[in-house]
Amino acid sequence: MNALPSKDQIRQWISENPGLSAKRDIAKAFGIKGNGRIELKRILRELEGEGVVEKTMRRFHDKGVLPPVAVLQVLPPDSAGDLYARPLEEGVDDTPRILIIAKKGDPALGGGDKILARLAKVDLDDYAYEARLIRKLGSNPAKVLGVFRVNAEGGRIQPIEKGSDKEWRVSSDLTLGAKDGELVEAEAVGARRLGLPAARIVARLGDPAGPRAASLIAIHQHGIPDTFPDAVILEADRTEPVGLKGREDLRACGAGRGGQRSWQSRRLHPVGRDCGRGALRDAGVGVGP
Repeated sequence: MNALPSKDQIRQWISENPGLSAKRDIAKAFGIKGNGRIELKRILRELEGEGVVEKTMRRFHDKGVLPPVAVLQVLPPDSAGDLYARPLEEGVDDTPRILIIAKKGDPALGGGDKILARLAKVDLDDYAYEARLIRKLGSNPAKVLGVFRVNAEGGRIQPIEKGSDKEWRVSSDLTLGAKDGELVEAEAVGARRLGLPAARIVARLGDPAGPRAASLIAIHQHGIPDTFPDAVILEADRTEPVGLKGREDLRACGAGRGGQRSWQSRRLHPVGRDCGRGALRDAGVGVGP
């Protein structure tokens, strides 16, 4: 077992790697396994008790420092019309100024709105963070699944939902490059006005007769839930990809005996060396005796 890191080493890792600050990420970074994880848990609990780090959504971060993704409350516009926000994270000082950087198609925000945003630390004279909207909390935008039809202004979406004869208009800069006849998923944008509701395309799903499209159509037609609570979305946005360190990459496996490759090998190991039956069993693929 590797020697346990000191408290200073753990704190430095958390500070330098905010996106990899869960207990399992720290254990992986320092090669801690087995009973060492129990000791790591004790050290983290001590750091938290000393007020050095805080735990939010299963991740640790320096006390008083905002995580990469955070819940914010929008403040009223200032004299220049800019929108700032304050953090709603527990234990974080609400004094750092956070400028909201809006992008085309974002919903209108006003003082008091709660948002989930991705933060970037900038430490400028006027503000310390820049925030880019992920979603407005407490008001999930209406979604529509339908066939996109191109016109001179951009296009319209014809919903596939039975009984819905209302079309949605899409401006030319919010089509996501969708082509005429494609199945698309879109969400409402802007305030509701007279006329057709406005939407922006968030996913191009291809041929309406395709297998993936059929599943999505069934979800919408039968009302199967496909959205998640804000807390779940927040935790998912804070996760990082799992690397290959400490793992065996079975994709490197190649041909077996006599150059013949089993269907399992073709599925898991397109090129490279032969891993053999033992490796396939370890990967959870059923093979003969």
